[in-house]
Amino acid sequence: MLDIQKLIWAPRIVVSESDERTTKFEVKYLPRWFGHSLGNALRRIILWYSIGAAVTGLKIKGVSHEYHVVDGVLENVITIMLNFKSLRFKFDDGIDAIQWISQRFSGVGIYTAKDIKLPAGVELLNPDVRLFEITDPSVELNMDIRIEKGYGYYSIDFLRSRDKKEDSDVNILLIDNEFKLVDLIQYEVEEVIEDFTGSTKDLLVLEVKAWYSGVSAKEILMFAWEILASYAKLFVFDNIYIDRSVLIDMDDLVQETARTEHEVGVKTMPIDALPLSERTRNALIKNNILYVEDLEKKKKGELLLMKGVGRKAIDEIVSSLANISKSLIG
Repeated sequence: MLDIQKLIWAPRIVVSESDERTTKFEVKYLPRWFGHSLGNALRRIILWYSIGAAVTGLKIKGVSHEYHVVDGVLENVITIMLNFKSLRFKFDDGIDAIQWISQRFSGVGIYTAKDIKLPAGVELLNPDVRLFEITDPSVELNMDIRIEKGYGYYSIDFLRSRDKKEDSDVNILLIDNEFKLVDLIQYEVEEVIEDFTGSTKDLLVLEVKAWYSGVSAKEILMFAWEILASYAKLFVFDNIYIDRSVLIDMDDLVQETARTEHEVGVKTMPIDALPLSERTRNALIKNNILYVEDLEKKKKGELLLMKGVGRKAIDEIVSSLANISKSLIG
């Protein structure tokens, strides 16, 4: 992290939930332009590489291809495959990335995703999806369902090539699928407090909306950041000298910020942050009052002795300070 953070202090994230599926992350504050750099990178990664689990194959007893029609079942095989394609799952850590689940369905009625008996560690995120309807009481539908964890999009060609290498059953009905669990991600960057030095801070706001309420936006964001960090390591070369004099460790920065804020009194609000007239603002700057914290230590009498500061300016200053719950000494 750049030592410019000593001037704008340790960045921190404020997390808030708009509803059960939408989470907002506010990063306060970043050096100028860092907001767009980080926001755009995270947005692109999350849109394509958010990790989830979905159905990529079916084996139905007596069915050799997707154009088959099963007697006693209302839907044809293609429709059944599309219904299974829409299912989304969440895997716990430590279980295999590919799970085969054997199911037997019998009896007249409509079957939905919640009728699937899942093993421990596999959670169904949309249990209300309709799968098929059996109309003949004598029909028994036996199938094996392949659920796997992945990211991005698995095409039919990719699945066929992979299964061929692994000598998988040729009777698998392959289902191309994507594993995205995010409905929407957007970011905004606000430049805040441009002071007399010409510097600004970036306020980055990320909003992540998941498809399903059981998905953690924090997990999605952390996974995206791990991907970004892993690619950044590609640019670490051996025997290359790096001048780290302008870098600072995050832990040291947090400690320094805490010490300075509580023991020294941080000057964090430039005088430009006050809604003053240009004449009054310039008069204060020329008298070396650069921060609101400096102004709070002054008395009205002291200000009146300064060049360019009159009673009208004093009234303006008092009113502006009151708007942000601050005041002069007396």
